[in-house]
Amino acid sequence: MQTSSLSINDQFVTTSDGTRIAYHVEGRGPALVLTNGLLTTTSFWKYVRPTWLRHYTVVTWDMPGHGNSSPARTAETASILAQPACIAAVMRAAGISRAVQIGWSTGSQVVLETYRQYPQLCEGLVMLLGGAGHALSNTRLPIRGSAIDWLARRLPERVFAALYRSLMITAPTSQALRVARLTGMIGKRTDVHDARELARHFGCVDPYTAQRLLISAQAHSAHAVLRSLSVPLLIVAGDDDPFAPSASVGVELKRAATNAELVRVPRGSHTALLEDPGLISDAVLKFLRAQTLAYADDRSD
Repeated sequence: MQTSSLSINDQFVTTSDGTRIAYHVEGRGPALVLTNGLLTTTSFWKYVRPTWLRHYTVVTWDMPGHGNSSPARTAETASILAQPACIAAVMRAAGISRAVQIGWSTGSQVVLETYRQYPQLCEGLVMLLGGAGHALSNTRLPIRGSAIDWLARRLPERVFAALYRSLMITAPTSQALRVARLTGMIGKRTDVHDARELARHFGCVDPYTAQRLLISAQAHSAHAVLRSLSVPLLIVAGDDDPFAPSASVGVELKRAATNAELVRVPRGSHTALLEDPGLISDAVLKFLRAQTLAYADDRSD
């Protein structure tokens, strides 16, 4: 497994169409590449990252239109299929040849697609609270996933952007956060400061890129990849996750995959990385050690 002693802060790589991708590298030891989900930024990893940094080089990055990355310059770059090339560019710039690819939510689709396109970059895969494809099909939200997909596909870009911006202006307010908790979009146990930070970033996401990525996430499927894995896979699923429930997503992923382990998070919501970071962090470390993917000179916690 690739070992690095680099500490690179706030670096950028540029894709073939000119989109700038922001990334951050810390720590030393074998590499973990952390991929966010839609509408989130690297701050989502803030509670698990310090523990993993004791043993690993941790790479975080922002998808186009998110965080410090620029909006996608072309529709092709705003797609799930294009994200593995972003990961490859980040790893190349950081001098990392192989890593355990860890994805949260839609990032789970990205790590499976990364394995399909760049298997040589993957030491192992971890899917946190996400599925293998058709991201909206398993949702248990008050608004059906098919309706969200229809709106994303049918609304003209300017109309979608105007609607998105108008909704996101109110996202950090107490009333909007209460609605988000009631619908399950944000877990009921998520700290109010974390919830507000998450909601504030929603308003910073480029709506044109978000619309294309949302359409792509629903159209994309990497289910076939599960049947041909030659690297270990950890699936972490939340029992109360309305986007990727354990019973209908996590269990099915485990059944379909070769060389896979499933960990279910009791009461786990879609924001379990903020609510149950200790449980998830320990599950990932246990998986890495069991698969001999751990740092050889392991330090005590």
